[in-house]
Amino acid sequence: MSTTRSRARARIPRWFVLWMGLLAALVAVSCSALFWQLAAEGTLPTIVVLWFVLGVLGAIALLFGLLGLLRYRAFFYSLVSPLLLGVLVALVWFDIPEATGWRLSRPILEDQAADCANPGHRTRLGIYTITYITSRDGGCLFYTQAHESNSGGFAYFSDPATPPHIGPPATNGVEYETFEGHWYRFVEHH
Repeated sequence: MSTTRSRARARIPRWFVLWMGLLAALVAVSCSALFWQLAAEGTLPTIVVLWFVLGVLGAIALLFGLLGLLRYRAFFYSLVSPLLLGVLVALVWFDIPEATGWRLSRPILEDQAADCANPGHRTRLGIYTITYITSRDGGCLFYTQAHESNSGGFAYFSDPATPPHIGPPATNGVEYETFEGHWYRFVEHH
């Protein structure tokens, strides 16, 4: 019986093991990069490119995985990449990257909100790239890199009262949305 198992393992060609290992490494790096971009509220073009890369890598992994399963019975090598992709999709589905980014960045954002001083240049607070900080409507607004075209980000209001309004403004202005505690998400309409 042990000779049958060793023959089955010996039939898996070395090129297949190396190729699937390389493919799994590329998928793992791409998944990590996408997780980081989602957590740090990266730019939309970067996120789209990473999803595209993962789609291409996933299609390749599926094709070679089917080959490995049907021809070589290489379950482990064939299933690593699809499993990594499945884990990433589940994490994204449950908003784990965004929640992780917020948990890592909230304390430093709260410290910065006390002064609400614009450093005059892009800065990194926690894992977010902040393009601008300003006082407005009685709160402190942090414009993030992800919202450069829409002018949006996080707003902190230390007063228990909410911002002047929740939802879209009647005319051009800032749209606030409840986020967590004294924190709000905002989009500035021009």
